Amino acid sequence: MRFGLFAIILCVVVGMSGCILASNPAINRSKNIALDATSEDTKFHDDNIHTRGETGPILEDEKDEASQRESDNYTEAVLRWRQPQTIQQVVVKAEPGQLEFFAVQYANEDGEWVTVKQVRDNMRPIYTFTLNKPIVTTKFRLKVPRRWDSRRVGGQKRSTRGETGAPSAQEYKKIQEIELYYALPPDPMEAGTVEQ
Repeated sequence: MRFGLFAIILCVVVGMSGCILASNPAINRSKNIALDATSEDTKFHDDNIHTRGETGPILEDEKDEASQRESDNYTEAVLRWRQPQTIQQVVVKAEPGQLEFFAVQYANEDGEWVTVKQVRDNMRPIYTFTLNKPIVTTKFRLKVPRRWDSRRVGGQKRSTRGETGAPSAQEYKKIQEIELYYALPPDPMEAGTVEQ
């Protein structure tokens, strides 16, 4: 009796998951637009997982206290384009522990950084997410804290507060690859909507 009930429930769950997957097709991605960007360290967007780029210091405005605090507490990886780019999917590849915490940001029309995603407790080597609405920008960045509390990487604890000034070598985080895509229209052949 129990086995029969279990089998029925399992069939219903499998059937429903098939419907959910069919209604949510994978994004039809563009080419990786990060390859066309310029940056201070091209190794984190060179389409080679075996090279590792590093975040760099955030340049501060000496007259602005908020800018100084940001520079003291964070490092960044910035990609720039001459022409505005549409971004809808972000893929970040790094060794576990390098990017446990980071913010995904883009520059708006006024040049101000807008956060679209705050990532916490990331221990995956590949972090992927898709934005509901695409963004259009000429600048994209990962803003990474210089230090954070972590008991996940080899049991060590990284302090969240330290001295101010330039980041030390271990406060720059290594990134294997940043990939950026936008959604292409669905392929009519796959969608079954070929006109005759």
